[in-house]
Amino acid sequence: MPVVMDDSAVGRRVVLRFRRAGQPDGAPFSDVVGELTSWSDGVATVSGRNGDVRVPVDSLVAARLVAPDRGKILQLQRIAALGWRSADVATVDGWVLRANAGWTSRANSALPLGTPAGPLEAVLDVAADFYTDRSLPVQVLVPLPARGLLDAELARRCWQVHAPTVMLTRSLRGPDEQSGGPRVELEPDITGDWRAGYHARDGVLSAAALALLGRHETVRFATVRSNGRTVAIARGVVDEGWLGVTALEVSDTHRRQGLGSAVMRALQGWAIAQGASRAYLQVEETNAAAGALYGSLGYREHHRYHYRRRPPATSTEISPVNTPPSITP
Repeated sequence: MPVVMDDSAVGRRVVLRFRRAGQPDGAPFSDVVGELTSWSDGVATVSGRNGDVRVPVDSLVAARLVAPDRGKILQLQRIAALGWRSADVATVDGWVLRANAGWTSRANSALPLGTPAGPLEAVLDVAADFYTDRSLPVQVLVPLPARGLLDAELARRCWQVHAPTVMLTRSLRGPDEQSGGPRVELEPDITGDWRAGYHARDGVLSAAALALLGRHETVRFATVRSNGRTVAIARGVVDEGWLGVTALEVSDTHRRQGLGSAVMRALQGWAIAQGASRAYLQVEETNAAAGALYGSLGYREHHRYHYRRRPPATSTEISPVNTPPSITP
């Protein structure tokens, strides 16, 4: 029976079982577990604990994708937080509380990297005070399935889901998809041209937004110009061997011309020179066009997450008749 796997699995964690070279049918098989870094010319290459293993495709007897474990998911969320640094950060019992004047949910949400040693209620109370003091909604970024039990508990408390998002990754060790194309300029600081290309849902970039975008020691701002105007931009950062790409935009009049791909390739090439071997990016589930672009560039789903936002207090909850009497010393 043929093995159902092909080059679409490159960049994913896999387990391959194969017949050892020179052995007859029925001989012991070998297994290799790791990242599938290439599938070409009849050979699958897997990067495992002991380095790269090249497996002839015709020797495969079984192959399957391996979902990332909880530790890998939380590690990548930690890396992504390094690439999107809030101005105001606090920690409580394994959770990271982040605030940045309300600009983006990622920068204004609690990230549960650790399991609280104490009661969940205590952590939620501290988080509520943290965000209420800053006039921000109380919300938690919930990585799935790593924090499935937390998600179920917040659902029981009627915390509302919003912005379901896919975390995508790929290896940077393979060859570039193509060369040439439009000129992409990479700058260490935000330029006026880069700002001119930014048209996110929140409109004009605020001072808090500009500060967050530039708050990194290894960052590049990619810009493509055409006839004197900015037609494509993106931001890339490198942390612990990972390239993180955000703020990718292509002007409406220049879509489907390969500009998004060109910007991504430029940032990937720069990141490799900085020692990066992996890349990640995040896209909302509803953004099918972006998902298709990233898929064509070799990015594959690593895990998903969404936000849980605490519902507003009801009149019953804040009614004086239900408020315990104060204790006067």
